[in-house]
Amino acid sequence: MGASDKVALLFFFFWWYAGNTKYNEYNKGALDAVGGKTAGMTMTVSTMQLGVCAVYALLLWIIGLNPVKLCGFQAPDKQSVPKSTTSDIVKTLPVGFCAAAAHSSSVFALGGDPLFGQIVKAGEPVVSALVGRSSFGL
Repeated sequence: MGASDKVALLFFFFWWYAGNTKYNEYNKGALDAVGGKTAGMTMTVSTMQLGVCAVYALLLWIIGLNPVKLCGFQAPDKQSVPKSTTSDIVKTLPVGFCAAAAHSSSVFALGGDPLFGQIVKAGEPVVSALVGRSSFGL
């Protein structure tokens, strides 16, 4: 039960945009709280954000619930821990590294002028597509 898929898609876009705006404000505030872009803590803030998100993902796998559909006012899905081999994990390392680098780049960019940060963040899908194409032939 819940919203139709078309309505849910509109909500997903809304929440993505609203979340992205709050993320940018939070990043600027977090960097200012540790002394700004010249204090040398930008990479620490970036790494801590990635660490917290990794713990969050692990908790969701343990709980077995995917709450993302709640953003579209739909019932959440059950999920199981992915069945991954060592080979699968090794294949994802280049993409994971590039995603972490893109995240760190956006944190560095947002430490200066948030408008420039928006430009850097807007380039993330292009970088993701290039990495996917070069790493996996997608």
